[in-house]
Amino acid sequence: MSRIRILSDQVANQIAAGEVVERPASVLKELVENALDAGARHLEVTWEEGGKRLLEVADDGSGMARDELYLALERHATSKVRTAEDLGHLDTFGFRGEALPSIASVSRFDLTSAETEGAGHRLRCEFGVIKEVTPTPRSRGTTVTVRDLFAQLPARRRFLKATDTEHAQLWGVVARLALSSPGVHWILRPDRGAPLVLPPVEDPGQRLAPLLGDKLGRLVPFVNGEAPWQLRGFVSPPDLSFRDRNRLYLFVNGRAVRDRLLLAALSEAWSGTFAKGSYPAAVLFLQVPPEAVDVNVHPTKAEVRFREPQRIFAWVRNAAEEAWAKLRGGLASVLELPPKPMDAEFDLDPSRRAAPQHPRLWSDHSGGGLAAYQAMAEAFDTRPLDTVYTYEAAPSGVAEGSETGLAIRYLGAFQQTYLVAEISGADGPELWIIDQHVAHERVLFERLFLRRHAPAIQPLLPPQVVLVGPEALARLLPFLPELEAAGMEVEPFGTDALVVRGLPDFLAERDPQTLLDDLMIRLEREGRVDMNTFRRDLNAELACRAAIKKHHALPPDLALRLIQDLLACDVPNTCPHGRPILKKLTLAELERSFGRRV
Repeated sequence: MSRIRILSDQVANQIAAGEVVERPASVLKELVENALDAGARHLEVTWEEGGKRLLEVADDGSGMARDELYLALERHATSKVRTAEDLGHLDTFGFRGEALPSIASVSRFDLTSAETEGAGHRLRCEFGVIKEVTPTPRSRGTTVTVRDLFAQLPARRRFLKATDTEHAQLWGVVARLALSSPGVHWILRPDRGAPLVLPPVEDPGQRLAPLLGDKLGRLVPFVNGEAPWQLRGFVSPPDLSFRDRNRLYLFVNGRAVRDRLLLAALSEAWSGTFAKGSYPAAVLFLQVPPEAVDVNVHPTKAEVRFREPQRIFAWVRNAAEEAWAKLRGGLASVLELPPKPMDAEFDLDPSRRAAPQHPRLWSDHSGGGLAAYQAMAEAFDTRPLDTVYTYEAAPSGVAEGSETGLAIRYLGAFQQTYLVAEISGADGPELWIIDQHVAHERVLFERLFLRRHAPAIQPLLPPQVVLVGPEALARLLPFLPELEAAGMEVEPFGTDALVVRGLPDFLAERDPQTLLDDLMIRLEREGRVDMNTFRRDLNAELACRAAIKKHHALPPDLALRLIQDLLACDVPNTCPHGRPILKKLTLAELERSFGRRV
């Protein structure tokens, strides 16, 4: 039977590191928060290999004396609280005194600091063991260098994600910390891309576009209340919405938090402005007296507890609702914008890449797009395709797939959306009802996904620069070759933007910003994505955008053509996103429903 014993400091610190040090991004958060607590007005952050090999934060804060370097690596040693009463009105990011010893126990750790100009000291520690402390010239402030995170803990290191993922996580932490400290001068030096410099600003709104992307640069400011009870925020106008909640940034007394109370208040506030399934972007800075909020309720201080939650809920909900109501003005409570034009032409002939002149499927929202669809159908007949069959459409509206062995009689359409056909095969006749949008989506997806030729590219003149923010750019970088293979000529532009030089011809009239936003939403939602999954999802997204929409009437010959295309697909029953394409009703089922058969 094992005996109870007191753990060594090194083991205790490594256990504590399991709560505090989850990944390089959590290390960066702790180091930057320490620097801000020390009064830093200038920060330089450097990382390599997503922070796994190197992570360094240098500041111009108050610095430490030689003896304090030792104390900084002792558990529960802190300059931020002295008595239990201090926990009731904390105005600093840190207070537990666990971060530095925990980080030092799982890395090669250097701590260099100086209280006065030029007279500094450097402490070197390896995985919890202090090796030496030596005099080092340094200006006033502190530099913390973390190398080889989890190098001696292979089980922990295996749980780290790919370098690109950790790189994106670091940018996510930087974005939140830089938004909450607008008066601090930041210099960011990742090993990928050029350095990013963020000069100090008075208004955090000036940092929205550089950190979060062009679209969030459109957020509109509002202020409610006065210090010490003040809500300051930025919310998206009614015409700017997204398909998930990933663009909600919440800060309480400068601390980035995930708080269900605040999210619920926001959700109620936007319900009258945004349609169900659409979500706004918002950046909220909530300032309350320190004693009104408890920040000591979560290991990483990512959650808080308010002393008067009902009051906070009502305040945030009403203030945000009022902000959106002002932006809404005379518009309806929920906007219903007309659909954007969709294209569905796809050119597989490399000889036409230089000067593509392909008809657009939907040049407008009237029936005029049908001529372009007809041209597309003819083009598919004459150009090499990756189809698995050939056929000839009979003038009478009856056709037969040469490999499917099914005779098709097109009967008509219901609500200009659902195609109705009689299908006769070996098992007898069936009545099929087919959703024309998802059917066309499946057809286009298989032609895109199984392509042997690169798609035609429509150059953008001039090229369009899309500001996406450093975090989103880091997520997208590994997948740029696949975007190019799909016909999207996209290149990095600095540390926070992409330049789009061309789009697939069948999507040339689409907004590059919207296309990239949708792809990045998918990456954020699914986390780590392998290249094949990304390729599949990319082609599914492009096929969905290019497919014919509901309420667009198809002439009988094109409707018949679409049904034949569908029958030739490897997976004709569902669209790439999993939605059903068709409903079948056998003759026996139909006769039973009318009492003709038992």
